[in-house]
Amino acid sequence: MYRALFCQGWRLTVLAVLVSVFSTVANAQLSTATMSGTVTDSTGAVVPQATITLTQTDTNFTRVSKSKEDGSYHEEFLPIGPYKITVAAQGFKRLERSGIVLSVMQNASLDLQLEIGTTGESIEVTADVPLVNVGDSALGQTVSNVEIDNLPLVNRDVSRLLQLVPGVQSVNTINSLGYQELKVLVNGSTDGFVGQVSYYLDGGLNMTGLRNSGNQVPNPDAISQFNIVTNNYSAQLGRYSSAVVSVVSKSGTNSFHGSAFEFFRDRNFNAIAHNSGVGATKNPYNQHRFGATIGGPIRHDKDFFFGSFGGYRFIQYSDYSGSLPSDAQMRGDFFENMPTVGEQASCTTAPTTAANTAVHFLVCNPVTRTPYAGNKLPSVDPTAVNILTYLKKVLPAQQPARTGDTRYTYRTRGALPEQNEEYLIKTDHQLTQSHRLTFSYFLLNYKVRINPVSPSTNMLTQLWSYSNYANKQQNANISDVWTVSPRTVNQFWVSYTRQNGGRNPVSGDPTKQTLADFGSDFGVVGPPSLPNINVTGVEGFQLGQAITGPKTGANVYGIRDVLSTTRDKHTLYFGGEAGLEKDFQLTSLNNYGAFTFSSANAGSAAARTTNGLSDFLAGIPATMGQDTGLYANANYFSYGVFAQDDWRIIPNLTLNLGIRYDWQQAPTDPQQMQSNFSPGVQSHAFQNVSIVGKTGPQLAPIGMLFPGDPGVPKGGVFTPLNHVSPRAGFAYDPYGNGKTVIHGAAGLFFGGISGNEWEFPSNYAPYAVRNTYNKVVSFTHPYTGDPTEFPTGTNPYPGLSFSRASNSATFLPLNQVVTFDPNYRWPYTIQLNFGLQQQLTNGLAISIYYVGALNRKNPLYNDINAPQFNITANGTNGASCADLTRACAYANTSATVNNRRPLNSQFGASAANPIYSNVWVIRSNQNSNYNGLQLSIEQRITHHVSARGYYSWSKTLQSNFLDSTSGLNGTFVDANYPQLEYNQRSDQDRRHMMTMSFVWRPDYFDGYNRFVRTTLNGWTVTGIWTANSGQPFTVTTGVDNYFSGLGNNRPSIIPGKTARLIDNGRSRQAMMKQWFDTSAYCRPGTDAGCPGVGPLGLLGNTRPMQLSAPGYRNVDASLFRTFDIRESVKFQLRGEVSNVFNLVSLGTPSAAMNSTTYGQVTGSGGTQRIIQVGGRILF
Repeated sequence: MYRALFCQGWRLTVLAVLVSVFSTVANAQLSTATMSGTVTDSTGAVVPQATITLTQTDTNFTRVSKSKEDGSYHEEFLPIGPYKITVAAQGFKRLERSGIVLSVMQNASLDLQLEIGTTGESIEVTADVPLVNVGDSALGQTVSNVEIDNLPLVNRDVSRLLQLVPGVQSVNTINSLGYQELKVLVNGSTDGFVGQVSYYLDGGLNMTGLRNSGNQVPNPDAISQFNIVTNNYSAQLGRYSSAVVSVVSKSGTNSFHGSAFEFFRDRNFNAIAHNSGVGATKNPYNQHRFGATIGGPIRHDKDFFFGSFGGYRFIQYSDYSGSLPSDAQMRGDFFENMPTVGEQASCTTAPTTAANTAVHFLVCNPVTRTPYAGNKLPSVDPTAVNILTYLKKVLPAQQPARTGDTRYTYRTRGALPEQNEEYLIKTDHQLTQSHRLTFSYFLLNYKVRINPVSPSTNMLTQLWSYSNYANKQQNANISDVWTVSPRTVNQFWVSYTRQNGGRNPVSGDPTKQTLADFGSDFGVVGPPSLPNINVTGVEGFQLGQAITGPKTGANVYGIRDVLSTTRDKHTLYFGGEAGLEKDFQLTSLNNYGAFTFSSANAGSAAARTTNGLSDFLAGIPATMGQDTGLYANANYFSYGVFAQDDWRIIPNLTLNLGIRYDWQQAPTDPQQMQSNFSPGVQSHAFQNVSIVGKTGPQLAPIGMLFPGDPGVPKGGVFTPLNHVSPRAGFAYDPYGNGKTVIHGAAGLFFGGISGNEWEFPSNYAPYAVRNTYNKVVSFTHPYTGDPTEFPTGTNPYPGLSFSRASNSATFLPLNQVVTFDPNYRWPYTIQLNFGLQQQLTNGLAISIYYVGALNRKNPLYNDINAPQFNITANGTNGASCADLTRACAYANTSATVNNRRPLNSQFGASAANPIYSNVWVIRSNQNSNYNGLQLSIEQRITHHVSARGYYSWSKTLQSNFLDSTSGLNGTFVDANYPQLEYNQRSDQDRRHMMTMSFVWRPDYFDGYNRFVRTTLNGWTVTGIWTANSGQPFTVTTGVDNYFSGLGNNRPSIIPGKTARLIDNGRSRQAMMKQWFDTSAYCRPGTDAGCPGVGPLGLLGNTRPMQLSAPGYRNVDASLFRTFDIRESVKFQLRGEVSNVFNLVSLGTPSAAMNSTTYGQVTGSGGTQRIIQVGGRILF
């Protein structure tokens, strides 16, 4: 329907006419506020031509206007902060109203009532603006400086307070690229590297489009306030389709003010997690956050400055563990692990639980499927032995054992230092009565040591390898507010944001840089680093490594202009914005080699000797991955224009009318590293093509198409031209008293794409190579295995090349590719809301809203070359033909995954010599729906207490797993049956969410003697209480008995049973022992009588994300006391606690049926109590 509506150009014109009657408005000024209302007399009659003077009392900024013929006034682009309003009219007393505080992006409605008299008489009133919103239909909330300054922030990160806002489902900060990324999900929004939340700092874009994530902001002492709009924001805002977060830093005033602060945490302040096990101790832990702020006048009433510095020093130690083989095992002798017949009967049967507990297993001949004599390998791989010898030499002292450890477990600790320095400078200049100029600059230098594997307890030691992450973030913003006339105001911005991070691997021994230093022929192309080695099973260990690269980030340039003018009953906005983003990523990918040694029954390609450790000593990995690095770029322009009308039809009804048009270019890069895929079509884009192992002139593998081929866009995708987004809303005050307001709105919001999303094709053939091999037979000589993988028997990677300048490309015999659907469309969201706000008293208000968000055209890549499942003529599992050039000729095993891929036996190709593994196509064909009921309550400070809170009851459904922060690949049990994933619960589908916060200042003792006043006054108690129901999880079989290569097999429900949680009588021990009914599940094709779906009924009939994990509860609290040192100088002593009651939130249960802890909860769903102490000097 949507495509049909917009597919023809003439319909855009019709639409533009229609939406001139339908659109929405919300204050979208990012760093300023709006105030409007009506001037009346005591009878309610309007007072036209009244002179209204607004004065920001901190700086004496002044705006003078006149009420219109209907008595209304409307002022835009007002600096936030405290205000005094003076109203004068002939025949009336002068009104002076104070106590008004304007917040960022606030649309404040304030009616002003005059009394009959002379202008020489005056009336003074002290009252803030009403709590209800009578001006627009946007939903959101401002987090004030009172909350930032007082609520507990153990990590001194204001993003924690985003969770005070209804609709915010998740707030996380991750660091996977070398810089910190803020990830916020709102009202069912998705991620997958393509987040849809906009982030601003002082009016300028504060995000990195590489993965559409928010950047860091200054420390809380430098933040004035922030606002988040969660539904139906103004047509002034676009680019992303879910929500807008705008942070505003503090400014200078006519008085000097500032702070100096230090906050401290130590391991003695931290509680031990409930599941740490017997013998667990607290790791060394020391954290300091310190800094200072100062602001004041340069010239009174004219020029002001504010500056801030913050520092952070943190060192913590992480636990590492793994199994360290014995000396006998290093010689290939596993006699000590010989099982009894009852523990493991043969090489084709799995060890029992008792065998796993005793670390007993058979070491088997992968060809004959019989045990080796004496459980001893005939030979060992020298590279594996050299690695183990090195580890035994460099491992630090062993830490105490814990519950569950085996005789092989080796535990160590390692330091993870972290630090940053941040600087902020901001100046405001009242150049003339008509022009106010603001400049701000923020600089952050950050670095941290990162473990390549998370959690670190899965790593044997940090002394194998770790990564140093470092980044520099810079934000520069200039804005000018021009008061053109009493009814016309213009605001202009110019902004620049730069994020530059890097990930640099560090070897524990400078003489050990690659696997070749241990005797292997494995050759790294690009920057050297040690491999990732993962040995699974009952005696497993991991030597971690991760993707690194010295350069990652973006340069973001922006310009924006908004003109607001009031005409009769209309407040009109016109404007536009333009931006240029240049994303860059210099990365090695997995050039170092990723080796997996897995435990499974003999004969399986996953483990040739039945055990991961014996495979490692034999030197036969289940899989080996090797990549080549690259320098990827994504450059793109974006433009937006908008118009909207705040139409006050009658005094108590405002229609919000707006329309926006966006154009975001499909990103390009200088090398045009893009791909499309069309089965059977031959590319001729490259004049010089070579394929490793072949001689003579070659053509690119059939199906892959590149810029230069007919119909292939330079950016891989055709830039859409139909992003017209109408928005409509209303605010109705049925009683005309400004205390009851009914809101409703609907709008179309186009989202954006990300640089990393667009760089995916460049990560694969022919620009880079990311292949996985499953026929490697030697750790020391990895390229001498099957000729279908390495036809020359040597390392092919040094000869791989791509050059756009010479129009040449090199391909491997087997290629893994990611391509774009050229008809890819940008995501969009239809946002809906309807509800009621009611102000009960001057300081108390409640609201109730239905909120909907229908997300469409979300991106995901799916494998169009997924292996087929073969069925014999007799209807059994196996090859269905004898022609080895066809996919049907191969049995369904892990070793034949590439042979069974259909594209390898079509268009002249032969399944015996596969040319493709995965062929992923990025398409915009995924959907997500959010429907929720959101209730809020707010109490302004009364009797020394202020509070606010919300409760939401919602459901979020998706067509696949779309909330990942690690990629676009989704989750499939079989890529040939994507419908099996439809209508699943979102990872963020917490049906019930609740947050309450309060600030209490018990200064009740002013009338008592000095001792009582001094002792009991001056305290502040604050808290944040959070309670959420659990997130969904998926039960799996834990094995790939369907041999799809994905390993995501789900079980079936036994007839007569239902998927359900166990009624455990609120006993935590019972919950941990069994969270859900494990007896309800069976494994198709393995358990007799187990029903299934798909070929031979081998796929489970359970839905993904069906059951809920345990819920989450937490109370953060702070207690602090302010002492007067001398006039205007105070000292504040603070104590802040995360999880003050040390509540235990259980983690997600183990949901793999082959796990020894199946159905049990072994982890934690939150942190234990953390205490922070600090001091602030305030002046």
